[in-house]
Amino acid sequence: MAGRYQGGRMIQKVHHVGIAVHKIEPVAAFLKEVFGAELMPGPGLETPEFLSKMVKMGDNYFELLEPRGQNGLIERYLKSRGEGIHHVSLVVDDVPALLKTCEARGMTVLGRRFIHPKSAFGILIEFFGVNERIG
Repeated sequence: MAGRYQGGRMIQKVHHVGIAVHKIEPVAAFLKEVFGAELMPGPGLETPEFLSKMVKMGDNYFELLEPRGQNGLIERYLKSRGEGIHHVSLVVDDVPALLKTCEARGMTVLGRRFIHPKSAFGILIEFFGVNERIG
C-alpha cells in the first residue's frame, strides 16, 4: 500500500527534544540547578548558523540550539517564535524507508532526516537511525 510504512516497529523512542535558546550557558545552568541536568562534555556541534549542545536529564536528552551569525536558522526561529521547543527527534528502525513513506504521503522532507512542520501539524520531526549515537 503506497504511503504506508512497510518496516517493522517504526518508532523506537524519542532521541531528544531540540530547544531554541538565545544563550546555551544560562539555560544549561538553570536545568542543572532545578532538575540536576548534566551538560554533555565536548564542544558540541558548531555551524555558521548555530551552536548545539546536549543536556542529559535522567535518561532523556535535550539539544540546546544557540544562534550564530545573522539571519541563520535558529536566529530566524527565535525572532518569529521565541525560545522554546524547536524539534522532536525520534529513533526509528529505518530512516530511508520512513522518509520514502513520508514522501509518498505528500509530506515535505528536509534533507535526509527531517519532516517539515507544515507536513506534521506544526512539529519539525527529525529521525535518527537505531545505531546513531547522541553527541
